[in-house]
Amino acid sequence: MTTRTFSRFNLWVMCLFALAFGAWTHLALRTRALAGLDALSDVPHLLPGSTGEQIAAAGALVTHPLIIFLTLLGLGAWTWRRRLRHLAVAVIASGLGSWLVCVLLKRLIGRPRPPSPLEGLLTYRGSAYPSSHMALIVAGAMTAIAVSTTTRQSRATVLGWRVAGVTAIALEAADRFALNAHRPTDIVGGALLGGLVTSCVLLLARVRMLPLIATRRHSTPRPVGGLCAVIYNPIKLADEMVFRRQVVDELTGRHWQSPLWLQTTPEDPGAAQAAEAIARGADLVIVAGGDGTVRIVTQALAGSGIPIGLIPAGTGNLLAKNLGLPLDQEDAIFVAVNGQPQDIDLIRLVVDGRTGEPYRFAVMAGIGFDARLMARTNDALKRMMGTAAYVVSAVPELLAKPHRVQISVDGAKQVRGNAVLTVMGNMPSIGGNVMLIPDADPTDGRMEMIVGSPSGLSSWARMATRVLTRIGADRSLERYAGRAMSVRMDAPMPFELDGDTVGEGSYFEAEVDPGAVSVMVASSPANHWEAAS
Repeated sequence: MTTRTFSRFNLWVMCLFALAFGAWTHLALRTRALAGLDALSDVPHLLPGSTGEQIAAAGALVTHPLIIFLTLLGLGAWTWRRRLRHLAVAVIASGLGSWLVCVLLKRLIGRPRPPSPLEGLLTYRGSAYPSSHMALIVAGAMTAIAVSTTTRQSRATVLGWRVAGVTAIALEAADRFALNAHRPTDIVGGALLGGLVTSCVLLLARVRMLPLIATRRHSTPRPVGGLCAVIYNPIKLADEMVFRRQVVDELTGRHWQSPLWLQTTPEDPGAAQAAEAIARGADLVIVAGGDGTVRIVTQALAGSGIPIGLIPAGTGNLLAKNLGLPLDQEDAIFVAVNGQPQDIDLIRLVVDGRTGEPYRFAVMAGIGFDARLMARTNDALKRMMGTAAYVVSAVPELLAKPHRVQISVDGAKQVRGNAVLTVMGNMPSIGGNVMLIPDADPTDGRMEMIVGSPSGLSSWARMATRVLTRIGADRSLERYAGRAMSVRMDAPMPFELDGDTVGEGSYFEAEVDPGAVSVMVASSPANHWEAAS
């Protein structure tokens, strides 16, 4: 999901590159209009074994299309780690697309290279038009500029990257010409093709080449004002400075005050920070962190009326995924500042009668199996495998012995029996597009509960198949719905809230807190629930 509109500047750039490449290709290959220019390559420019030849050959190897593409692959990985997903895809696709289109056109056109005393060089092989070296160097320069823009570098830095990009293109063109590896028309054709492919990719990915401040000068500002408190977990942010610059840029563009930065700590994961945001009169609270940070802050802000903007920065991001919020950091910040507030229910949970210490959660609470699974799955495995890490950790738990449970819904006793899996939830998905509670809706004032009693691996397999395919019914999986529920265990069991193991208990009383918090969303959640079902 993306919230960005197409950039008019990118569209114009793509159209100009398309027209220029088409016209240049026609003139170079179908007419004699540029024959005089190409004749410059009929004369050798460097002598074999000379210092100039060695320098030029080294430059050609360093800027070989494979080397440039691997560099772009690394840059794409760097941006992906910073949750700039659209940018990461655009960086890699620009390099790969430019290279593949060049190879295809070379084979279709089959234009021979100009005569050269350096024909033994690795970079001299293949057809001449268009130059792959030039296409890839242009793709690299344009994507580097796009990265500097998206990460909100200073104007001086952005200008520096533009100058460096133009310089790199000019040096590469001089190198290809000096080596007699390409004619001038091949060089220009490759540069135009790289620009065309890259601008097309950036347009489709909605990655801007101009700083956003430039795009806002001609738009009518929407005065909003107010104070935004940003509560963030620094451990979860891959690049805190990029995050800060993007938040400040978005708030400044909408005429907000300078944000209040509140950093969580292992000792205080968000409650005190939320209290300070309330005390300072914040008009919006942006929360950046994993599921634990989001739950703690959401619980602390319940009933305050302050809208919450979510920036997913963990491995699960359960609340953001269920609300259909973007996982790309730039998109998420845009929605957090410019979205529409939507009231959602929270579930109030009292464990073992401790009414003075209630919990609140937005997604799900799991007792027993679910909590042990969360505790068993370490963070390193989750970072490496994502949701699949839970599947790996679940294997040892599949043979767990069932426990006795007594369940009541809205004050009426429903069942007393054995159970392995007990989950109370307010939202349908547990991640990975797995709809564990497909009928859950965080806006209807009701909660759902599922109780699973599989026995043996085959029973687990049947239940998992029913959950994943949502086809048919499984006798080992029972479902309940109501405004208040209670679960009594025959022995203390660990429990988790929104993916975080919290503690142990044997008696759990849950009740819906309707419309307890307001979350900034990009579209109507009602449509999201309909689409999900």
